[in-house]
Amino acid sequence: MTEKIGAKPPTRVNWYRSKLTGTELSALMRRSDMQGALHVASHLLLLCGTGTLAYCAFLNGHHGLALAALFLHGSFFSFLGWAGAGHELVHRTVFKTRVYNDVFLALFAFLTWNNYVYFRASHIRHHQKTVLSGQDGEVRLPQTLRYREWFWALSFDLPACYRAIKIVVENSLGIIRGQWGAQLFPDQASRRAVIRFARIILFGHLAMAAAFVASGHWPLLLLVTFATFIADWLNKTLALAQHFGMQPDVDDFRLNSRTVLLHPFLAFLYWQMNYHIEHHMYPAVPFYQLKALRGQIEHDLPPASRGMRALLRDIAAIKRQQESAPALPPRT
Repeated sequence: MTEKIGAKPPTRVNWYRSKLTGTELSALMRRSDMQGALHVASHLLLLCGTGTLAYCAFLNGHHGLALAALFLHGSFFSFLGWAGAGHELVHRTVFKTRVYNDVFLALFAFLTWNNYVYFRASHIRHHQKTVLSGQDGEVRLPQTLRYREWFWALSFDLPACYRAIKIVVENSLGIIRGQWGAQLFPDQASRRAVIRFARIILFGHLAMAAAFVASGHWPLLLLVTFATFIADWLNKTLALAQHFGMQPDVDDFRLNSRTVLLHPFLAFLYWQMNYHIEHHMYPAVPFYQLKALRGQIEHDLPPASRGMRALLRDIAAIKRQQESAPALPPRT
C-alpha cells in the first residue's frame, strides 16, 4: 500500500522511504570497481574525443567546427562536477575501493574548480535536512530561474567563472563567506583542509595555464582550464530540476525531490542523478543501481517527467506559477 504523502516533518526528521527488504537493499548497495571504472573511462574518453576534435579544428582554422566541438565538449565536461561525477564520488559509491573514489573525486573537483572538502560537509547536511528551511544551506526553496542566465549558460558562463575563481581565491586565503560556511567550518582548525585544496586548485590551474600558453597550446585553456564554464546549460538544467518547484519542510522525498526519466545517453552523462527521489531515499545505493532501485519501488513513487521536453515544460510551468503568485516577504 502506498504511504500517504505530505506530513510535516518533526524536529528530528524521520524520512519516509519506500519499503525494501534487507536482502533487496543489500543487493542494490553492492559497489563494483569494474562498473565504476567503465563509467569513469567512458566519460573521460568522450571528453578526449570532443577535446581532440575541437583542438584540431582550431589549429586547422575550421572555426565553425571548432566552436561546435567546443560547445559539445563544455556540455559534457560540466558533468564532472557536483551535478554528475563529483557528486557520486563524494558519496564514495562509484568504486568498491575507497581510494579510487577519493583520487577521482580530487581530480574532477580540481578540473571543475570545486572544493570537495566544502561540498562533502555541505552535502551531508543536505541529505540529513533536505530543503528544510533554515537547516539546508545547500538548496533553499523556492529557487529562482532567470531567463537571462541562459545567455551565459549557452556560451561562456562568465558569472559562474567569476564566482568560482573568487571563492577559490578567498578560500585559499582562509576566507569562507556566508552563514552556511560559518556553520560548516566554524573555526580556523576546521578550515585547514578547505584552504589546502583551494590552494591546490588555484596554483595548479595557474601553472597549467602558464604551461599551455608558453608551449603554444593555448586552445587547452578552453578545453581544460575553463571547460567547465563553457555551455554548461544542460548540466545546470538538470541540477535545477532536482528540487525546483518542489515542497520544502516535508519529511517525504517524493515531495521535495524530482525524478526525470532521460534518454540513456543523457542519464549516462548525468551519472543517473535523474533518479533523484530514489537517490535521496537510499543514498548508499550506487548510481548504476538507481534504475533497478526505481524498478523495485516505482509503485510507491509519483509519476516522473519523461524526457527533456517534458522537464522543460514542467520548469516553465513552475516559473509561470511563481511569477503569478503574490510576493512573499523576504526570508530572515
